[in-house]
Amino acid sequence: MKLFAQHGSQEGEKINEGIKDQLIDGVIYSPRDVSLKKLKEKIQVISENYPNAELYFDPQFYASYLINNDGSKLRYLEDDYTDYFQHTRRSQLERESEVSKIIESTLQFQRKMNLTGYIAPNILISRSFDSIEASISKNFIRQTAEVYQKKIKDKKPLYVTLAVSREALTDKSDFIEFLNEVTILDTPPSGFYLLVAARSAEARSDIYNPDVIAAWMMFNHTLKLNGFDVINGYSDILTPFLGIAGGSAGATGWWSNLRNFSIDRFNPANSGGRLPIQRYLSIDLLNRITHFEFSALKGKVPSIVNGLKTDNIYPQDGEPVRNQEVLQSWESLKELNDKLVSGTQIEGLNAMKQAIINARETYDQIRSVPFVLDTKSNDEHLEPLEEALRLFCKHAEIDCPTN
Repeated sequence: MKLFAQHGSQEGEKINEGIKDQLIDGVIYSPRDVSLKKLKEKIQVISENYPNAELYFDPQFYASYLINNDGSKLRYLEDDYTDYFQHTRRSQLERESEVSKIIESTLQFQRKMNLTGYIAPNILISRSFDSIEASISKNFIRQTAEVYQKKIKDKKPLYVTLAVSREALTDKSDFIEFLNEVTILDTPPSGFYLLVAARSAEARSDIYNPDVIAAWMMFNHTLKLNGFDVINGYSDILTPFLGIAGGSAGATGWWSNLRNFSIDRFNPANSGGRLPIQRYLSIDLLNRITHFEFSALKGKVPSIVNGLKTDNIYPQDGEPVRNQEVLQSWESLKELNDKLVSGTQIEGLNAMKQAIINARETYDQIRSVPFVLDTKSNDEHLEPLEEALRLFCKHAEIDCPTN
């Protein structure tokens, strides 16, 4: 299971350090957050210094309907990427010729850069798989590989964006029908770049919902069975579970809007606010806790400590260096991937079940200290994870772990 950096604003040297230290396998660039000139420079530096790193470009066409909205946060997309990023009405997208034109212009744009593969554009299915949006999305999916073969004629892998809202994933019947349709293609791509959208980057419960996680896993499972690679964008701590289901890669970044996908990232910004509290990703808890919770608990509940190199980033007292926090997240997820996704799917599902059990036991130890955790640090994620495992096994007709 590969792990990519989900690129965003204020990158600094984070990605270069992550690749250099082999914490990540590559990067998925966000054109919203980098000028075209700077992007080309970044790609050149990584290509020359780390030739094995995988480099992808998310065209972010799903945000193009916001072009005429006052206050939208499209940033460089509106200035440097107009070769393909232009406002298009829904009525235009219902025409195959218009969709074909958008696909070609997006892929031709990426062809000019030294990328590992192509990510094709698509819109977001915001509410239901039984909708005009879903029909348009399927049209993008059906046409992409045909346009690629006729117009691009490259041998690099081709991934089609498939962006769906968490609301759409909760309707099982429409979801299964849609999934069946997109896996039967006359001209298939290499794989999919799969995004699951929350209502906002802070809406943790949107994603940590049993139906949503199970459906996300089912997407990976079914696509893999049909011969597709799946790169999961903004997958963060769910990355290894999606890998168990069949995914080939996941991605995460340093801000909450790089850990959860939401169109809210492109909407007008709220004024004010402070930098978020820095956190430590504990493998044993399957969660992040605040740096001061980590300092207070690591001597009393030692199992929360990962025992990895990046633990050194967190001093006994005081905050870690802010631009180093993501390195700890990447190393922890890499370790979790290695532990859970290295064997067969059945072995992985059993490992997932055991990881949830271990996390419950560790949270019990924390309560017995006693110690009260921050709301985001508590164990509310474990029940939906466990139920999602059961639902996934049911939908995939796999024997569910019982240990």
